[in-house]
Amino acid sequence: MTVVLRNGATYQVETVLKANRPFRLQTDTTNHPAWTGEKKAMVGDDSRAAQFLRKYDNLRTPNPQEK
Repeated sequence: MTVVLRNGATYQVETVLKANRPFRLQTDTTNHPAWTGEKKAMVGDDSRAAQFLRKYDNLRTPNPQEK
């Protein structure tokens, strides 16, 4: 089976699957923020985690040490 990375690089792997076409990866080590060090893509104001925190921030219990 041929595996195609996002940057176009290809390599062969052995498999028991009968693959007639290449397996194209959407995310790999060449473009994922965890490996590229791109923090902006991982932590942004428009991320799903940021949306969740904005929506439910008023429900958290106040910390007695915070004022």
